[in-house]
Amino acid sequence: MTKVLSYIMGATVAFSAQSADIMVNQSGYLPAGDKFAYVLAEQANDVQLISVADGRVVAELERSDEVILPDERKVTSVDFSQVNRSGWYQLVTGSGQSVPFQIGADAYLPLNERLVHALYLQRSGMAVQDISTGMNRPESHMLDGQIFRTDAFHKAGTQLDVVGGWYDAGDFGKYVATTTITVARLLEAYRQSPQLYAQTKLPGSERPAIIDESIYALDWLLKMQREDGAVYRKVSGASWPAKIGPWQDNQPRFIYGVSTPETAKFAATMAFAARVIKPYDADLSRQYLSAAIHAANYLSSQEEQYIDWQEGDDSGSGPYMKSQFDKELSLETDVDDRLWAYAELYITTGQAKFKRAFKERYDPQWIEIFEWKNPAAMGVWHLILAEEKGEFRDQLANDLDQVASRYIEQVNQSPFRVANQRFIWGSNKMTAEAGILIAWADFAQGHLENRASVQSQIDYLLGANAFDMSFVTHSGTYSVRNLHHLYRIATGVSLPGYLVGGPNEMAQAGVAPKNMGMLSYVDSEKSYAVNEFAIDYNASLIGLIAVHHAYFNHY
Repeated sequence: MTKVLSYIMGATVAFSAQSADIMVNQSGYLPAGDKFAYVLAEQANDVQLISVADGRVVAELERSDEVILPDERKVTSVDFSQVNRSGWYQLVTGSGQSVPFQIGADAYLPLNERLVHALYLQRSGMAVQDISTGMNRPESHMLDGQIFRTDAFHKAGTQLDVVGGWYDAGDFGKYVATTTITVARLLEAYRQSPQLYAQTKLPGSERPAIIDESIYALDWLLKMQREDGAVYRKVSGASWPAKIGPWQDNQPRFIYGVSTPETAKFAATMAFAARVIKPYDADLSRQYLSAAIHAANYLSSQEEQYIDWQEGDDSGSGPYMKSQFDKELSLETDVDDRLWAYAELYITTGQAKFKRAFKERYDPQWIEIFEWKNPAAMGVWHLILAEEKGEFRDQLANDLDQVASRYIEQVNQSPFRVANQRFIWGSNKMTAEAGILIAWADFAQGHLENRASVQSQIDYLLGANAFDMSFVTHSGTYSVRNLHHLYRIATGVSLPGYLVGGPNEMAQAGVAPKNMGMLSYVDSEKSYAVNEFAIDYNASLIGLIAVHHAYFNHY
């Protein structure tokens, strides 16, 4: 037990070690923002907010909203949003205290830089020498790749140049499905809150790092487009790599078949990129739009979902399609992907045919959190921004609000105010995306009433959870240490700014506890199903921080 000593009529308090029974956002809170923390009900009733600088009691806090965790522990919340003075603080009870945390306008800036920089560390096709992490690896996978299966344009074994792009996760696969989603989420974060990224640049570049990362990935995506506009799905070896560095993975690397879902995501991403990148490089912008239109022309020749897939395509890489674990209705069709593509193409080109194509296929059932399984929501959001007032815009805004209302209801009923209640593979990404969708619905309706719910998703990911742990490496006093990542495991180099997948009730690796909801997690490098990073996970948290920032800066 931590002993709490009071001095001078209770005006100041001295304290020592942290108690895991008081959970806070370990990266901190904004001065004008919402501030919630959580205390196990077994703790003493009094909760004080203490200034670390001088031990002064800043606030006496009341506890409320007792909620039961899956292991039957009871959690109560405390609200100290009224405290807006910048500084370092701790929460203290009669038997414990939280980690120190800051209240400050720049509380999330170091985190944001790490999240974006992690994508640089995932680059394939170049040497990476990074002072901040100690990563010092040679160029890798410079022979990507060979056509895996004969198609209408290339025989099996044909060598194409698909060098570059990001490694998707802790292994060395490169996927169009997640690269498009990640690039679009980065570009949307920049569009939403450009001031967050203006000062962070790679050495020798005049562009924000978030733009440079997007362009690096977009260059690879262009290489994945076939002559007829269709887009190949992924690049990987035929076997899962061992625990080695990427330069040591010498197996042949294959290019796997085209699909309409990937082609539609490609078209959407390229059309959106054409708008955002234009101020930085007009020639690239034109190239992106041309590729998007080429992809759209292919889609017009393939009205039904088509995926060139056969047994054996996934022997060394993930399927990123309907499978035994991914069974969502949206994976049975490409309508959601086309909706996103037609929305972005209409906004970028102004051509009415793309708006008609969107309206012909639109159904509110396709609005869900933005992810590779269903990206339609970003198209809906961008149309809401682009449309003048009218029936069409109002319909889209109201449909978005209906989905957001469901997530807000889950916030109000959940321990730690978590919007996402599907604890499956990538649940942390889903939590971040649920927060973004809530913010989009707020902005679409012209109000800011759900800002606290958006904040709570950030809080959960950064330490206000049942593990009193930040799910982002090197971000918080107690953060993920045992990241499942082949380079880290092989070299011992610690990688900062990596968001892990988080609680997963199915716990496919057989390490984390199963069927325990938000408690189905363990910080183990062996537990790939909960402790692996992926590029789209980081992108979702980047996007969440961006929309939260927008609440305070003229959304």
